[in-house]
Amino acid sequence: MSRQHPAGALRSLACCIGAVWLALSAAADAQPAPPGASPQPFRITRADPALDALIAPGARLRTVASGFGFSDGPVWIRGRGGAPGYLLVSSIIGNVIYKVTPEGRVSVFLDKAGYSGSDFAHDGKLAYFARIHVILIGPNCTGVDAQGRVVWCAGQDRALKRLEKDGARTTLADHFEGKRFNGPNDVAMAPDGSIYFTDSDVGLRGGIDGGLAEMPDAVWRWKDGKLAQVVSRNELGDEPNGIALSPDGKYLYLSAGATSPKPRIIRYPVWADGGVGPGSLFTEGDGIGDGMKTDARGDLYSSGPLTGTVRITSPAGKLLGLLHLPKTGDTEPRKLICASALAFGGDDARTLYITACDDVFAIRLRSPGVLEGPARQAAVGSLVGTVGLEPTLRCRKRILSPLRLPIPPRPRARPA
Repeated sequence: MSRQHPAGALRSLACCIGAVWLALSAAADAQPAPPGASPQPFRITRADPALDALIAPGARLRTVASGFGFSDGPVWIRGRGGAPGYLLVSSIIGNVIYKVTPEGRVSVFLDKAGYSGSDFAHDGKLAYFARIHVILIGPNCTGVDAQGRVVWCAGQDRALKRLEKDGARTTLADHFEGKRFNGPNDVAMAPDGSIYFTDSDVGLRGGIDGGLAEMPDAVWRWKDGKLAQVVSRNELGDEPNGIALSPDGKYLYLSAGATSPKPRIIRYPVWADGGVGPGSLFTEGDGIGDGMKTDARGDLYSSGPLTGTVRITSPAGKLLGLLHLPKTGDTEPRKLICASALAFGGDDARTLYITACDDVFAIRLRSPGVLEGPARQAAVGSLVGTVGLEPTLRCRKRILSPLRLPIPPRPRARPA
């Protein structure tokens, strides 16, 4: 179930569209600043000395694979039975989920992953960027549940789906109270088996205002076949896109305002029943707008699609640093590097993979992330064993305080 890695015509398309991600969450006339005249190499901005505990100052960015056109929504699949682990990468213009080995070998993992129909005259979002028009047909998120099954956003099918162990595809959710979703965009897997996902307008030809939307964009929770809305677009203040959970599942993070002068991330306490409390501003600035993940310590890694920047924020909301992806400069045809999403990978969870439109990059970490799926608790537990963290509040304070790691307030119980 594999085929030749995309190149040629697809690569030419990639050079033109660059950061086509913008069309997923903003008005068609919103444009990023023109690229600089000179190429810019990868660099790290160290905003706080605590960044050194996560990434070495001299860490190098590695190109894992190229030629995707628009890569998005990665997740690491841990190796089993002696077989090595690998990365899954979504292609929102190729309609596939790719399998990418650490050495950069690419094959098709799942075909027709975003759209399973054939009405290309009407389905798929029309996006404009960099002088061309593109129909977005393809998946844009992946996740792994506690049983090791892949969950993904089938944007143009307007559905959240799951791949069963026998290869069957199960639609987990595609509507609520008789109304279809607009296009699931990103997903976060909770420790209790819940799946939180954002529903944007990626499945609608004319976007949210094109007359095809059956309900407003929102953030949803799926658990055991039941759906509940947890945050509305009005409550968030913008189109929902990136989503993440803290390692213990007690906080939900949502991105907002990707094209605004100061994009932001809102944090919500998660109640015991899976609902959320009032949100508060967690951080704002560069490196925000699309995919996000938390590491085992609770640091939040977020991606800024327009600037090609990854932001690293402490659990207390303090900026630790920025990773600036390389840019090719103001050449024609333009190839702009975006930062659409990211995932922790390697079976030790110490590699950060970044999907960057045409490319997939990787950088080694000093502190581990969290692997989704059956390995999730193992990855968190390895850090607990390393620094001696214990589950009681008394021990948390005794251990964490000397390390200067902030202890975020615990969520209150849902009001009666």
